Amino acid sequence: MQIQPYNDRIQLSLSTIAFTDNKERAAGMNLKEVYEIFYPGKCGKLPSVWKVPPKYRSKKEFFEELLPIEIRWLNYKIWNDKARRSRFLSDCKKEARYIAALRTYLFEHPWTISRIEGKAKTLLSGQISEECMNDRFLQIIDEEEVEISRNLRRYLFDTEANRLKTRWENVLTFYVLLAIFPKEINQIYIQYIYNREHNIHFKEEEDSNSSTEKDGILFQYEYPPDMGIVSPGEIINHTWVMKNVGNILWENRYYECNQSVIELDEKNRILPLPQIVYPGDKVSPSVSFYAPETPGTYVMNWKMKDGNGNEAFPDRLGLGLHFMVLDLEDEKISRVKNGGNYKVIEEIPRHPVTSISGKLHSHTWIIENTGTTIWNEYYLECINGDNFSYAKRELCVPFKKRVMPGERISVKVEFATPPIEGIYFMVWQIMKKDGTPAFPKNRKLEVLLNLI
Repeated sequence: MQIQPYNDRIQLSLSTIAFTDNKERAAGMNLKEVYEIFYPGKCGKLPSVWKVPPKYRSKKEFFEELLPIEIRWLNYKIWNDKARRSRFLSDCKKEARYIAALRTYLFEHPWTISRIEGKAKTLLSGQISEECMNDRFLQIIDEEEVEISRNLRRYLFDTEANRLKTRWENVLTFYVLLAIFPKEINQIYIQYIYNREHNIHFKEEEDSNSSTEKDGILFQYEYPPDMGIVSPGEIINHTWVMKNVGNILWENRYYECNQSVIELDEKNRILPLPQIVYPGDKVSPSVSFYAPETPGTYVMNWKMKDGNGNEAFPDRLGLGLHFMVLDLEDEKISRVKNGGNYKVIEEIPRHPVTSISGKLHSHTWIIENTGTTIWNEYYLECINGDNFSYAKRELCVPFKKRVMPGERISVKVEFATPPIEGIYFMVWQIMKKDGTPAFPKNRKLEVLLNLI
């Protein structure tokens, strides 16, 4: 089995149980408001997004045209129940059963999003005001307090201009999914964005095969697995194996680190390759350096350059290394200082877990409060979630409001596994309601996935 680098796999797709803090917004965007954004006649507090209004459509007709046949049952449920129709998904908790079914369906059939986008493109056949769409989008994101992952933002935004891309069908689809999955919007898009980028890459590879000369590179594997957790000052050894899959020689090439997040000596900043690498040959650049003393998440990148110092593959991300530095305290001393701890009674399933890539997976811990303190609104948080480009709130699972000393609770996380094979670590910590760790930093729960 090949262990894929973070650069080429995009990131883990989590569908964790939604976390709700004490300041949860009262209402939130719903499908009725989505419709009103594109309403052809009336407009609310913001100007109409239309330059040329389209033909009139009722709410029912609007969503019948927008939703593809495979999820048309959602529209059926909305319009055949008066209570749902009046609420129009303003409170998704009361529609939990079919919202959960839709979420599962989108995780397992991510191209349904493409079908919605295609229908939205036909629906928005009139002229849209770019300025109004951009301003309204930014206002909604601000009012709804939506955290957008970097990949989803790149999908919707022109990052240089900091404005929406003019693919309004993508924006309308985003609105619809945001109204249904306000706390899981990034999770819903992960598989879809990965598949899009992966297919675009395959198409580029096929197109390049038709040329007489082709310069190609293919990742083989790396060791140890990426996204590791180390202690301050611990030595990091990492090796990548790459293959020349083109039909030209690599002469005098090397990898150079183009990010200065930590200071590297010349041996680790510049990774020379053999003077000549023939088509079909493999190379194994390696690094060995000490982890920073400051705890945090670190991302490093090396790009291949030719003998003239030019990037050999400017469209590729290069060699990525992601790791987290945790300042581990002595557990016995910490237990005395903190006056208590917890014990994991059972874990279902026990790790490491062999699972299928791109499928839904759940993990459960049964935890006992072994201390003398009442756990008041504690929650479980994935502390290396930023490695997977997720908004913090999406990686939190609340406990029951109060957990008494000696009480046992069951905590379940649910997520869609990454779309390609590899070994993945997720690290979770129990947090207080103020967002600080409830227990010593070395007290953590891990999910180790071996995806096939």
